[in-house]
Amino acid sequence: MGTTTPNAISQARRALLAALAVGVAVPAPALGRTERPQDISLVSDAWHDLTRKDGTGLYFELIRAVYARAGVQVRTQILPYARAVSMVRDRKADAWVASFLHEKDFPLYPKWHFDRNAQMVVYRAGSAHPFKDQASLAHRKVAWLRDFGLDRYIQVPMQVTEVDTIASAFGMLERDRIDYFVGARSDLADHIRDAKVDMARYRMEFVMHLGLFLAFADTPRGAALRTIWDQQMETLHRDPAFLAIYKKYGNEVPFDK
Repeated sequence: MGTTTPNAISQARRALLAALAVGVAVPAPALGRTERPQDISLVSDAWHDLTRKDGTGLYFELIRAVYARAGVQVRTQILPYARAVSMVRDRKADAWVASFLHEKDFPLYPKWHFDRNAQMVVYRAGSAHPFKDQASLAHRKVAWLRDFGLDRYIQVPMQVTEVDTIASAFGMLERDRIDYFVGARSDLADHIRDAKVDMARYRMEFVMHLGLFLAFADTPRGAALRTIWDQQMETLHRDPAFLAIYKKYGNEVPFDK
């Protein structure tokens, strides 16, 4: 066997210490720990008294109340619905407002909804196919707003048409190009009021309730913001001050007792 010199021992010790230093230093950045977000970028279409261009409305007020408890600032932007969805898909925004659960495959969905949406069906009075329940839609020409994907929730085969506006849907009903239009009660109420629709010519019936959620970008920020949302909603959904926001806008509380 050869003799180990003091110089060799010293070199080995230096090499070992260097290796240990690297071993300690590397894992921290490799873990990629996400800092707690200080703000959230929201995109939404403009609906009723729910989401307004100036950042007011029921939904924006509710969301601010949730994130204020965690010190997160809410920033809002109004866009057409399909563009809002694409902004989150392309990771240019943290979440869009008012998605149905699993409406799309790519975002992260939380446990807690913030509203419950009544979906209504509209059809012409005197139709040979009056609406009774979802089975009435089977094999019929049914329309809804583009990108809403209601066929995920209506489990019957249909001839589906997507339209860009409710006005287009009413025009198609008049021309017998569709048998039914399915849409949110609040959106329909806005159109009927603004367009002064003569509802004596139509029938409107309840189809189903769908929960409304924030849909988060599939990013570390999105995951962290989703966690904050669910943590705060665990208690807020029973908090009298939070529930008073719904009453302020004349909306029903969307949580079961």
